[in-house]
Amino acid sequence: MNSPGPPPAPPDEGSPPRLALVPPDRVVAALMPKKGMRFLDADAGSGAWFFPVFEAQQGQGVFLAAQLEEDRLRRFLNRLEAYIESPGYARIEVVRCKPDRLPLPEACVDRVLLNQAYHRRRDRRAWLRELRRVLAPGGLLCLLDWRPEADPAADGGLGPDSAWRVPEAVAAHELHEAGFSLVVSHAGFTQHWCLSARR
Repeated sequence: MNSPGPPPAPPDEGSPPRLALVPPDRVVAALMPKKGMRFLDADAGSGAWFFPVFEAQQGQGVFLAAQLEEDRLRRFLNRLEAYIESPGYARIEVVRCKPDRLPLPEACVDRVLLNQAYHRRRDRRAWLRELRRVLAPGGLLCLLDWRPEADPAADGGLGPDSAWRVPEAVAAHELHEAGFSLVVSHAGFTQHWCLSARR
């Protein structure tokens, strides 16, 4: 019998309870943004963490939002309309990706964010190699996901079943296996772990 597929993407990733668990300012800090950087949100959803990065950079840079599911793409595009008059709006690009491939050239971005989506990847190691491929040398990946040891009651039922959650130590090991270095754990998240790593 085939094992069930990964859990679906959350329909409410930008809800206030979820944002309280993963404050955008802490995600931005973990990314260590720099002026003019090329940024990729590898699972942008409705843009709950994409747009805070864009705002923190005041539109100075290149901003790519990768999308797989059609309904999440529509939510992102609806939210994008509010930024039409913002500086840097023309440097926002939506990228339609495949489950295991980003239609981007090698070494094309300086920062990559994968937020609360690592546990949904069928082949996590292959996806890490793909994220590393699009990162420029010295570029940084910020990987954030749910702690298996966290109390499910404390997250209000927002997170995936504990069986799907990936331990931080496992993710760190998989980052090293994929060729990343300088893996750093970031504090300040109650129900999640947050790792950054260099290409």
